[in-house]
Amino acid sequence: MKLLMDADCLIKLTKAGLKELIAENAAISIPETIKWEVVDAGKIKECADAFAVEQNIASGIIDVIESHLDFRKGDLALVALFEKAKYDAVATDDAKLTRTLKAHGIRFILPGLIIHQLQKEGQINWNTALWALDQLAGFISEDEFSMTKLLLEKEK
Repeated sequence: MKLLMDADCLIKLTKAGLKELIAENAAISIPETIKWEVVDAGKIKECADAFAVEQNIASGIIDVIESHLDFRKGDLALVALFEKAKYDAVATDDAKLTRTLKAHGIRFILPGLIIHQLQKEGQINWNTALWALDQLAGFISEDEFSMTKLLLEKEK
């Protein structure tokens, strides 16, 4: 699975301790603008997740997509880059961004559903998927959690 990821999703996966698990099983790319939002701005605020993401970028776990266009907002960069490259989806659960993506006909996937998709594709086993969903529970909506858990239960 090849994903473009927004800042919110990247931060949630980092805080839940799942970023490496996801990155081992899916290609994660972020636009330069998202890197700035998560790493550069996050380091100014001394956010621990900013330093973790910076380390992942340095080690190649997360790919930063350079852009010749100057995007002030990560959402605009995600739309433009998705349309230029072959990604499977934009990883986000931001309501405003999902509306924009729908309007442009761009596929998106919620953080919980990334876990389900990896389990469905055989990238992770059912127990790992359930564990990962529990790790993510505090960072996603109850609806997303319940929907993902239901889908995982059907896969058992």
